[in-house]
Amino acid sequence: MPRERRPRGSGSEPRPKRRRWGRRARAGEPGLPRYVPEISLRSIDGHLTRTGSQVMAWYRLAAQAWSFRSDAQREILIRQIAAQLGELQGRWLHLRVTTRPYPVHMWAESFDHNALDRMPDVAGALGWDGFLEGEQRHLMGLSMSDKEVFLGIEVSGRSMFDRWADIAAPVLGKIAPAAVRAELAALESEVNHLDVLVAGSGLDAVPATAEDIAWLMHRSCALGLPAPRTLAAVPGGTGRWETEDLAAFTDGVEMYQEPYAPTVRVVGRLRAQTVQRDVAVLSVGLMEGLRIPEVDDPWMQRSDRLPFPVEWSARIYVRRPEDVTGELQRQMGKVRSQIRHYTHDHDLDPPMSLARQADRVLEIEDEVTSGLTQLNTRLYGWWRIAVSGRDEAEAVSRAQQVLDIYRPKVQIEHPEAQYRYAREFIPGEPLASTAYRRRGSVTWAASAVPTATASVGDRRGIMLGETCTATRRPVAWDPWLAQEVRRASGLTAIVGGLGSGKSFLTGLITYKTLRAGARWTVLDPSGPLAELTRLPELAPFARHINLLRADPGILNPYRVVAEPRPEHFADDEDPERSWRRERSLAAATRRRLVLDVLTGLLPYDVARLPHTRIVLLRAVREVGGAADRHPGQVIEALRRHARDGEEHAGVVADFLSERRELPQAALLFPDTSRDDPWSADRDYRLTVLTMQGMTLPRPGSPREEWTDAESLAVELLNLASWLTQRTIYDADRNLRKGVALDETHFLSQVPTGKVLIDRLARDSRKFNVRALFASQLAGDLLRVSGFASLVNAVFVGRTDDEEAQAEALRLLKVPTGVGYEQLLGTLSPRPRHDDRPDDTPRQFVFADGHGGVEKIRIDLEAPHLEHVREALDTNPDARRLSAHGLPGTAAGAAEVRAPDEPAALGPGDVELDGDVDPAVANGYRTGYPRPIIGPRTDELLTARGAVVPMDAELLDDEALDLLDDLEEPWHEEPEPVRPASEVGATGEGGR
Repeated sequence: MPRERRPRGSGSEPRPKRRRWGRRARAGEPGLPRYVPEISLRSIDGHLTRTGSQVMAWYRLAAQAWSFRSDAQREILIRQIAAQLGELQGRWLHLRVTTRPYPVHMWAESFDHNALDRMPDVAGALGWDGFLEGEQRHLMGLSMSDKEVFLGIEVSGRSMFDRWADIAAPVLGKIAPAAVRAELAALESEVNHLDVLVAGSGLDAVPATAEDIAWLMHRSCALGLPAPRTLAAVPGGTGRWETEDLAAFTDGVEMYQEPYAPTVRVVGRLRAQTVQRDVAVLSVGLMEGLRIPEVDDPWMQRSDRLPFPVEWSARIYVRRPEDVTGELQRQMGKVRSQIRHYTHDHDLDPPMSLARQADRVLEIEDEVTSGLTQLNTRLYGWWRIAVSGRDEAEAVSRAQQVLDIYRPKVQIEHPEAQYRYAREFIPGEPLASTAYRRRGSVTWAASAVPTATASVGDRRGIMLGETCTATRRPVAWDPWLAQEVRRASGLTAIVGGLGSGKSFLTGLITYKTLRAGARWTVLDPSGPLAELTRLPELAPFARHINLLRADPGILNPYRVVAEPRPEHFADDEDPERSWRRERSLAAATRRRLVLDVLTGLLPYDVARLPHTRIVLLRAVREVGGAADRHPGQVIEALRRHARDGEEHAGVVADFLSERRELPQAALLFPDTSRDDPWSADRDYRLTVLTMQGMTLPRPGSPREEWTDAESLAVELLNLASWLTQRTIYDADRNLRKGVALDETHFLSQVPTGKVLIDRLARDSRKFNVRALFASQLAGDLLRVSGFASLVNAVFVGRTDDEEAQAEALRLLKVPTGVGYEQLLGTLSPRPRHDDRPDDTPRQFVFADGHGGVEKIRIDLEAPHLEHVREALDTNPDARRLSAHGLPGTAAGAAEVRAPDEPAALGPGDVELDGDVDPAVANGYRTGYPRPIIGPRTDELLTARGAVVPMDAELLDDEALDLLDDLEEPWHEEPEPVRPASEVGATGEGGR
């Protein structure tokens, strides 16, 4: 600190020197006071920090996934970190772990910029600005943060000349600028070596940027204070802080400690207000043998479970081999002497603890005699932990929680001299005390894995919820990032048992992506997702179609398969050839689809006859695969074959004619006097197809046990799934589109259902589609050839069956047989004796398709989405009838029908019901005065990247043999479930 000047006139004041005649005193730089920082740091150059005696290079370490990895993978990670630490022999390291509040404003800006072609706002409903502001307010209330890990590595000590040059830099820089930069130039090769060394697998470190260094200095000098919203700009944009610039980190922050106080008080200014926090600094003490990764988690990761931020600072010295050898030999001599004292002097067996030490001595002796490698290098260090509170009581209480979470295997000490220990967190400050020194190998230090955290999702998509493992952080997911950026498929599996939350999750993804500009077609047989079409902000752009009461022929097997458009192949090498090939494949798919559907309508005893398949195949081939055909023409062809002497064709035609009279079967046979109900559709953003009242067979029941109604229901579901995907090819392929299919476990039981899943998986990238397949069992999806290799993202909810758990882990690409199966049975826990409605948020294991796998909690608890949460609530509740009345009461005397059921229609009336008047239900209004994000982006999404040509060969329409149908005999028994090792080896219904 600069000394204070004495007042003039005092007796001790020296007499001023007489000035020579003709010279005048002039003010200048020599007359200015010299600034001396309150910290040891003297300058910052890029990622290099300099004190009076040391130069350190700072790096930012990449986050490492720990959850849902096998022990072998975790062991490899620890060994990679240990090998890199072993290369730093003879150097001091400073490890700093800090937190940064989740950048809500940055996510909001990215999300707003990524919301292309979003729908217009509806008067009186929740608009885009209100939706975005509500998402931000909800995120800010969660107070979650990201962990950031920095590593400082000693580059070199500073010589006397270097220190002198640093002091004289203001003057020397004008006379000899090269001398000022000479020190950094001499260290350039050594710094480059360190940059390459720590960049390998394990630490995955990159040099810290100027913003990273500024953030670390603010979080260290203002330890425990709330994080600043903005940081000071880098001086001159060069990343160099001169000595005078360091005052930006220390001014306005003071640390105080009362004698024997358990905390240090930090007082600072934050946004023109004085803020103070009490900080308790702890030190890691004695530690039992931890079995990492077999039993225990990384010991530095335990603090991530606490509901408040924790700061870490570790000073580590990696020892040279020659320094370690002598110490090891002395320790071995001590242990052998103690064992000899028991065995020879007293004829007693040594204690087991001493025997373990003896075994360890033998291991160390072998390491010493064979030579120390990087994995056996020794180190010692000091690990400090800092927690803060609004007052001393809160800080001490949080410190006690740290002690409790580490018991009993790790002893956490609360030392005195809190002020000096708190200063250790600042880069460049000296060690406060050598107390609680910990010794071990680099492998032991690497097993702390300070970078282990929850890493899943991205930072530009919709908010799904938060992780609920050791680390708690928000989970954002952009469903079109895989297709547009990473050139991957958009196939997504949602798996879980009854009540696991599949429908709720599907509705959340659909609603939020609709607000961001996507278009969705949802097939929900049971119908709860149809409530989305009634939300005021979606109603003008949505429709609900109950297929069981729609126009005859809406599920014509020939019509549900889309006709390829020439413009879809404009980017191919040979557009004409690609278009003709796709037309051939579409025609073959229609023939195969109508063959499967008509076979499914027949009684099982008739359908299983080989001759039935033959006569149907001939009739279907005669009709062809054009889009203007219908199943009635196949029945007419069977009649003609019967008149030509094919008696069995007449039998099949009679059965199909009988089935044609069923009310629901009319959906397959169009009224030729009417126009195509899909020809005049306007541009809807959301289409929900339901089949309320349809009875599906019990999952897993054999085909011969299905009733006629159940057989028809399966075929209608298959056709409805094809109708859903038809909307993909009718829109521009660059638009963001989504398809959601529920009850997909039935699709895996029919060949054309497998073809549909395979087609959606392969075309999802080319047509920018996110396809959601919901099923109760992962095995149903795995039975589809190639599904496991094509799937991008996976959500797995609560699963109790052991076999189903193993199959779900295969879908997640998570190691099996290491204990993760039981975890799937603990998702969304609920007390056994709690009789309240189970409306708690559901948990899923989420694999984002880019390597991240974590357990997450789905969050739709924000106040601005309360009406969406009520619409997606599928739990039955008899009390809801009180608002509408019951049948037979005064309030319910009118006819009771389904919410989307209109008055009875006349014969042949066309009904595409569910179009909601926007004037209906205007009770959802926002109370947000002004959005946080100002400018809006309304530009359309354009094509991105090249299109990969289809790998199928150009085939003639009749040369496909109905997708090799003649080579597939009709099995009399249901297809047996194949072992998991055989799933995916061969496929049915492939193109």
